[in-house]
Amino acid sequence: MLRHLFRRLLYAIPVLWVMVSAIFLLSRILPGAFGEQLFTDDSGFYSKGSQQQKTIAYEQLLKRTKQQLPLFYVGFTTIDAAETHTGYSYLVPDLTWNGTENLYHIWAAEVLTGSLGESFASTRPVTEVIAEAAGNTIWIMLFSMAITIVLALMAGITMVLWQESKWPSLLLSFLIVLDSLPLFVLSLLLLLLLASPDALQLFPVFGLGYSSVGNNGVLTSLLFKLPYLALPIFCLVLTNLPYLTNQFYSSLAGTMQAGYIKTARAKGLRNYSIITRHALRNALLPIITILSDMLPALVAGTGIIEIIFAIPGIGRLLVNSVLARDFPVIVGIVVVIAVFKMISHALADVLYALADPRIKNSAK
Repeated sequence: MLRHLFRRLLYAIPVLWVMVSAIFLLSRILPGAFGEQLFTDDSGFYSKGSQQQKTIAYEQLLKRTKQQLPLFYVGFTTIDAAETHTGYSYLVPDLTWNGTENLYHIWAAEVLTGSLGESFASTRPVTEVIAEAAGNTIWIMLFSMAITIVLALMAGITMVLWQESKWPSLLLSFLIVLDSLPLFVLSLLLLLLLASPDALQLFPVFGLGYSSVGNNGVLTSLLFKLPYLALPIFCLVLTNLPYLTNQFYSSLAGTMQAGYIKTARAKGLRNYSIITRHALRNALLPIITILSDMLPALVAGTGIIEIIFAIPGIGRLLVNSVLARDFPVIVGIVVVIAVFKMISHALADVLYALADPRIKNSAK
C-alpha cells in the first residue's frame, strides 16, 4: 500500500508543477506592478519628490524585486501593421528568446531548492510569511472539519434510524434552507445576531483581541483565541453541514438495502448495531472522496470568513497580496494549497484501504 501511495504522489507531482506554473504565469499578467501605486498616488510617500526622483526610486524597486526581467523564456512582440506591407503578417507575433534571465526560471530554481522566494512587501521569505499567517487558518479548518464530520455522521445515522418517522424529512428541509444561504450572508447574519450589543453579544465582534499571550505555548494561545474563533468555526460548520449530512444519509440509506443487511436483520440484530458494525464501513467509501475534496472548499470558505471577522490568516494574506501585487506570496499560497490537496488525496487512499481491506490487497 505504501508503494501505491508513493506512486500516486509521483504521478501527481508533474500535474502539480504544471498547475502552479500556470498560476505563476497568469498572476504576472495582472495589470499593475508591485509598488506602482506608491509613485502614482499624490498622497503617498513619494508625493513630494520630483518626477526624476520618483523614476529613479521606481527603477530601484523594480531592480530589487526583479520585475524588470522578462516573464518567460520566450517573449512575444506584435508587429506594427503600419510598418509592414506583407498582407496579414502583422497578426503573427514575433518570438524572442529571453534566455534563463527570466522570472519563471528564477522562481523555478528557487522552488526546486525548497524556497518560495521573498515577499516584495516585507522582503521576508515567503515560507515564513505563510507560516506566520497559517496558524489561525489551520485551527479554523481543523475544528470546522472535525465538527462537521461528527455532526454529519450523527445526523445521518439518526435519520436512518428514524427513517419511518417525520423527523428525517423535517431535518432535510431545514438543511436545504440552510444550504441555500451563501456563506457571507450567513456570516453577517450570525455576526449581527450573536455578536452585536443590540442582540445577543455571546461572541467577540471580530479580530483576535488586544491582549497577547506571549510565548506561553500553543495550548494557552489556542484557549485565548478560541472565543474569537468560535463564531467563524460555527459559520463554516453550518455552511458545509447540509451537503455532507445529505451524502452520509444517502450513502447509509443505500447501504441498508444490501443483502447482507437483510441477513443481519434476520439474525435479530438491532438497527443501531447493524449500522455501526456492518453498514457504516461500506457507506464511508463514497464519503472519503467527498472529504478529500472538502479541503479546497474549506480554504475558500476560510478566506471569506477571515475577511468578514477580521482574523489574520491565509485568506486575508491572499487578498492583501493580490491587492498589493505581491506575486511571490500569491504563488506561494497556491503552492501550499496544492500540496495539501495532493496529500489529502494520498490520505484518501489510506482511508479507502482501512475502510475496505479488499482495496488494500488489490493495491499490492
